Amino acid sequence: MASTLDGAVIRPYRPADRDRFLSLYERVWGRRKGVDWFEWRFERNPYADGVEMVVAERDGRLVGAEPLLPLRLRVDDAELRAHQPVDWIVDPDHRRQGLFTRMTERLLDRYAESADLLFNFPSDQLLPGLEKFDWRRVGPVPQVYRVQNPPALLAHKAGGTVRPGGSLLARLSAPAVDGWLRALDALDRGTGGVEVERHDAVPVADLVALAAEGRPDAVHVARDAAFYGWRFGNPRWETTTYLARRAGDPVAAVVAATERVDGVDCTSLLDVQPMDGRRDRAGAVAALLRAVVADGREADVLKAVAGPYARPLSRRGFRRDDGFPLSRVATRTTQVVRPLSADGEPDWTCRGRDLTDPDNWRLALADLDVE
Repeated sequence: MASTLDGAVIRPYRPADRDRFLSLYERVWGRRKGVDWFEWRFERNPYADGVEMVVAERDGRLVGAEPLLPLRLRVDDAELRAHQPVDWIVDPDHRRQGLFTRMTERLLDRYAESADLLFNFPSDQLLPGLEKFDWRRVGPVPQVYRVQNPPALLAHKAGGTVRPGGSLLARLSAPAVDGWLRALDALDRGTGGVEVERHDAVPVADLVALAAEGRPDAVHVARDAAFYGWRFGNPRWETTTYLARRAGDPVAAVVAATERVDGVDCTSLLDVQPMDGRRDRAGAVAALLRAVVADGREADVLKAVAGPYARPLSRRGFRRDDGFPLSRVATRTTQVVRPLSADGEPDWTCRGRDLTDPDNWRLALADLDVE
């Protein structure tokens, strides 16, 4: 059912909206996404009942959209039906006219019974609007970066405008950074007692087994066969799964994807298993990182969520975005959450865990709003 006010119709998504959504996306974000991207992101989501989205239409034009990515969260033996708000947009010519408010009201009403909570990672511009609708901050999601091309990263973060002397400083520091990274890589050539395999296709069964074995004692996105069969199929990514075996058995894995964004070649470590960070797998993860870094020499930057494997990441030159020097240029990621309830009384806990406590969550880049 649609609602109309001031010529704007607020309604659920229809299949005919796809091309208009892609046009609006490009107009707002300045980045073109194809039909194959939309099909992967929204139409093939295994947890969705069709495309989950509320849109605003005025005079036959799509002028706003609030899509959701359905996911499953797990903690202990409980499974939660979660929706992750992504790609929320309003046409610049139609802002400050109440469209965001009306779409969000409609969305909360529509999904109050079919989902347990919303969790997402909004921009600084969107965050105040969500807080007016009772989203609460969980906190920052620390990420780590191995910067291999400082000038390219600085120009990207500055949007093409670099402070006086900044570009020169970045160029001068590049040889030193390269030498430091090579020295770090030379210090650690151990195999961790494992053999490393590379797979172009995601080895779903192996990853599901690793995820089940190393399930963290925290709220996390469920890793089942449906998740692994879908999440890494982005047509814009070049994806490789690095699998460590010991005596023939899988003991650790990293799913990495490389994409060129705004002139920067970035390799993202989307998933690292097992997620519980068990100490006896640190050597295997270190061997996988060595392979990822060796294959990613031409990337400008490699990144991951800080997560439970901080030591092997640090030994490979990954540095946190909340520490010097990256804190000067990095854009921090903030997580927010909003439980849903048909009776209007949301529960901010799950299995006794406070959903607004960052220590009660375990996330990877694959769980964030990666496009």
